[in-house]
Amino acid sequence: MTIVVDIGNSQMKWARVVEDGLVDINQAVHAADGLRAHESFRAVLTQAPERVVVANVAGDAFLAQLRAEVVEHGGELVVVVASAAQYDVKCAYADPSRLGADRWVGVVAAHRLIAGPACIIDAGTTVTLDAVTRNGKHLGGLIMPGPKLAAAALSCETRGIGTTALAESAPSGLDLLGTSTNDAVAHGTMLGNAAAIDRATRAVAKAIGDRLTVVLTGGGAAALEPWLETEVSLRPHFILEGLAYIASAS
Repeated sequence: MTIVVDIGNSQMKWARVVEDGLVDINQAVHAADGLRAHESFRAVLTQAPERVVVANVAGDAFLAQLRAEVVEHGGELVVVVASAAQYDVKCAYADPSRLGADRWVGVVAAHRLIAGPACIIDAGTTVTLDAVTRNGKHLGGLIMPGPKLAAAALSCETRGIGTTALAESAPSGLDLLGTSTNDAVAHGTMLGNAAAIDRATRAVAKAIGDRLTVVLTGGGAAALEPWLETEVSLRPHFILEGLAYIASAS
């Protein structure tokens, strides 16, 4: 049995890989309580997996503890990292080690699981965008603060804004403009991400002269989707899908 794990900046997701896809998908927030997240994950380890395939951006200490737990249950931990070229994908970075493992997995998944050129938007603590051509050339990407991170930065670096409750839905017309400081920040942070994505995907499609498939994934994907003008394919567990492909190809 293989388990795939996507360890992000704030939370980790995992699933068992079966012939037809992913099952028993689960998640836990580790940023505030890493111990509780590890405890939640141990439940799936009791099923004695042979391999645990991981993309990690949470740092070495968190990964070391996970490795110890996997080994304790008789499994092998396989850590995915970006490389110059693998799985018919060529990385755009001169130093692939600087590309986050989750972004690399997303690019590989886009090329191997989607027909034609694609952009992958991963909405979490940060919002990232990566583009890949139909022949597997990674074109590069963008990294932006997600809405919560942007709102927190405004609170820290200005006076009087305070904690922001983020928008629960996407407004239309003049309701886009906030009539309170909370709404002004909440709408501004979401719109900033959405507008950047809309512009970037249009620019990529125009430059390559081809229609893009835009995949939206991550914990913040459902909240971001209504703010976008771009047509997207909502696949919340796309990084886990990519890890499952890598596991099968390794």
